[in-house]
Amino acid sequence: MSLLSIVLPAYNEEQNIANTAKVLGELLEQHGIDYELVFISDGSKDGTFERIKEESARNPRVRGAEFSRNFGKEAGIFAGLELTTGDAVIVMDCDLQHPPEVIPQMWEKWQQGAEIVEGIKADRGKESLGYKLSAGLFYKIMSKLIKMD
Repeated sequence: MSLLSIVLPAYNEEQNIANTAKVLGELLEQHGIDYELVFISDGSKDGTFERIKEESARNPRVRGAEFSRNFGKEAGIFAGLELTTGDAVIVMDCDLQHPPEVIPQMWEKWQQGAEIVEGIKADRGKESLGYKLSAGLFYKIMSKLIKMD
């Protein structure tokens, strides 16, 4: 059976760790997906890493690491990718801003042979115009680089 790794960079997410681990764990188990959750505390000032350790003690599929200071989300993602042991990886926000309910669909596409499965927010919500434009440009460039429509 293939293993799905989910990388979750976290900065001051103490209040979200337990719920995120619970929601993702229940969803993945419900769909019969073998998984590991890799949380990275990016120099959090609250009890984020302590919550990660608590979840890890409860569930051996939960792992984590901690940065000594805040290096930024991208560094957290790269560290998480280094720690994964899965056959496929999903990177998502720790506060579940990215909808977990699409994970089974993404997993299915990967199992059908897709090398890359990308999710893009349909509604960017209350983000600034500049942020929306830069995100749109990023996705356009990435689509060209990986030759995707």
